[in-house]
Amino acid sequence: MGLCHNASGRVTSPRSKADMEGYAMKRRTFIGALAASAAWMAGGMTGTAGERAGATNVLPRRPLGRTGLTLPVIGFSGLVGRDNTPEAVDRVVGESLDMGIDFFDTAASYGDSEVMLAPVLRHRRKDIILATKTRLRTREGAEAEFRKSCEILGTDYFDMYLFHGIQHLDRDVDPAFAAGGAMEFFIEKKKSGQIRFLGFSAHSTEAALAAMDRYDYDFFYFPVSYVSYFAGNFGPTVLAKAREKGVPFLSLKAMARQRWPESVPREERCAKCWYQPIEDPEEGSLALRWALSQHVVSVLPPGDEDLYRKTLALSDNLAPITPEETERLKAMAANMNPLFPR
Repeated sequence: MGLCHNASGRVTSPRSKADMEGYAMKRRTFIGALAASAAWMAGGMTGTAGERAGATNVLPRRPLGRTGLTLPVIGFSGLVGRDNTPEAVDRVVGESLDMGIDFFDTAASYGDSEVMLAPVLRHRRKDIILATKTRLRTREGAEAEFRKSCEILGTDYFDMYLFHGIQHLDRDVDPAFAAGGAMEFFIEKKKSGQIRFLGFSAHSTEAALAAMDRYDYDFFYFPVSYVSYFAGNFGPTVLAKAREKGVPFLSLKAMARQRWPESVPREERCAKCWYQPIEDPEEGSLALRWALSQHVVSVLPPGDEDLYRKTLALSDNLAPITPEETERLKAMAANMNPLFPR
């Protein structure tokens, strides 16, 4: 497979020229750190991070349905790289790889996330599982964004590719499946191997159910949050249908607590969260274990580096949730304002 350029040459990206110039400057700034990163990554290591001999504190893995892939039970959200420093990204990616986290999820709409991750990941492309997403529903827009993501990340294929954030039938699902919609392009790319496995991320029950009815997706992302599940009745129908159809799913918002209370100031360190995150370790452990007990393949933590690290710190105890603990979570959720349904 060749690089992701069409026959006519460059493709105009939906991302602005100013954005791309800024991203390019950040990428040039990262050149100095790149050599050390490449040497560290290539220094005699073979296989995925989770398979390295002598690795300690490596996370358990779960199969992604019938794809043949296995994912660590905690993945890496590309939002950690957005608006971060190259040195910090290099460090947190390295620490994640040491824990067996070789699944990296990003998106075209995550600001400079793809640019910041590219120098660290491209030298281990064959050893990682790379996912990215598009919010564009037309064939033309999705194709341009796909090619731009390939260009930035220095790859000619994605292990996992998603329709990003589908919520409405008329604005998201219907346009993607219409003539000239994004599905035409994605099916072609899946046949060619440039998309290995195709999925979607959904933020409404209606959209998730409709997507599963219209195409045999390989996987999907969905909010699996104890507060939304128990206090908002959000999730039971979608998860039941996924299990019935045998479609594997990953958890979004497992570490989300509730909508920001008016009485609680939104702290600067949580600027990447539009919701109030779980910060109490005991509650976080219960929330993470509950999500993983719902047949979730992998949990994608918040994109804030501090919150990501707090989630990783909970991985020492991943025992299945008990009935008594579930009742405790139900009682806690009853006093909160769930994120979903919106």
